[in-house]
Amino acid sequence: MEVERNDLIRFDSLKVHKEWLIDEEQENLEPQPECCIYRVPKALRKANEEAYTPQVISIGPLHYGKKELAYMEKQKIRFRREFSKRITPEIWQEMVGFLQHHEQHIRHCYEETSNLKKLEFITMILYDGVFIIELFLRSFEWRIRIRSLPPYKPLLRTTIRYDLLLLENQLPYFVLEELYEIAFPNNTNNPSLLILSCQYFRDSLFNEDNILNLSNFEAEVKHFTDLKRHLLTYTYLRPQSRGVTPDLPCAIKLQESGVKFKQRVQGKCLIDINFDKKKTLGIPFSWLKLKVHELQIPPINIYDQTESVFRNLMALEQCHYPHETLVCNYINLVDALINNEEDVNLLVEAGIISIHGGNNAKVANLFNKLGDYILLDRSCYCDIFRDLKAHYDNPWNHAMATLKRVYFNNLWRSTGTVAAILLLVLTLVQAICSILQVV
Repeated sequence: MEVERNDLIRFDSLKVHKEWLIDEEQENLEPQPECCIYRVPKALRKANEEAYTPQVISIGPLHYGKKELAYMEKQKIRFRREFSKRITPEIWQEMVGFLQHHEQHIRHCYEETSNLKKLEFITMILYDGVFIIELFLRSFEWRIRIRSLPPYKPLLRTTIRYDLLLLENQLPYFVLEELYEIAFPNNTNNPSLLILSCQYFRDSLFNEDNILNLSNFEAEVKHFTDLKRHLLTYTYLRPQSRGVTPDLPCAIKLQESGVKFKQRVQGKCLIDINFDKKKTLGIPFSWLKLKVHELQIPPINIYDQTESVFRNLMALEQCHYPHETLVCNYINLVDALINNEEDVNLLVEAGIISIHGGNNAKVANLFNKLGDYILLDRSCYCDIFRDLKAHYDNPWNHAMATLKRVYFNNLWRSTGTVAAILLLVLTLVQAICSILQVV
């Protein structure tokens, strides 16, 4: 640093001393408007490093070049050569031209600036994109029995599928769409890339009905993690009211206050939860009607990979949708209902949770930890939280729940209880009549 003889430090010298690193790297510290693929925040990553890290394949620049993922780089080359059987050499050049023309746009989709040179960056994007398209086509052809064997053995196939859902392991969706369109322009023999994407991920994400209803799908997909989020939330009719949620008793305590938990078969999507209040007979006498409060929740399957999927969806919302944290709010509500394995067991018995890996205690621990270090927007479930809390705080609901549980929990006990009440009433009437006669 230059210092004058009178010990005066010049601002220009100070600026150069501090800011030379930024000038040398020419890196923009703020994300570009196109940015949609992020590094997972450190606080979230510390909770479960493996949940955000690809196990067998890297896609895009953020995990590019890792030695432990080198095997699949050879597979990308093999898939590229196989893909050449589907297209002409002219189409290859058209693909490269598209990537070269949109290089800066693609780079700006990543929060972290890539140091790869132009040739290596375009090569990486091309081979990753062609690998994904060829993989999707092979999976689709296997499903409709054009091919006799799937692309990979079951374990590797599953690992690849979940690696392609990681937030840090993405290509911009517009790149895949354009490469697919260049390869198969106006082709009616192959389905759209959106259909291919959903077909490929459907074992872990969707059922057949979701795929058939994609004709109404209008969301702008940014990448596969974003696609997953849209398909879990886009049909949900977002409530107008949003706000801060009160503390909520767990599922067991809510049940003790008369709340019934029920699988919501007609739910639009995973997060479409409803608190329904309706009157029912409850016992075989029409003059005694009981009000039933049902918390209706769409079913959810818990696999070994469920935590990774949820964590990456929540990380995406924290980075890209901080004012629309729909999945985070869903996890917050389920976490409020689950304190321990007894609450999980209640939801399992109601058909809401199906466990395909682990046990009740493991599932309880999963939901209790998913919300750590998560910032929530004003919840779309605020009305449900408030209604449940008000219901629980009402002593009358506890009394009625106890009455129903103890005296009206089956037909014979209900009949016996009513008979006992009638006998008591008749005895009381007889006693009054006897007194009146004596008087």
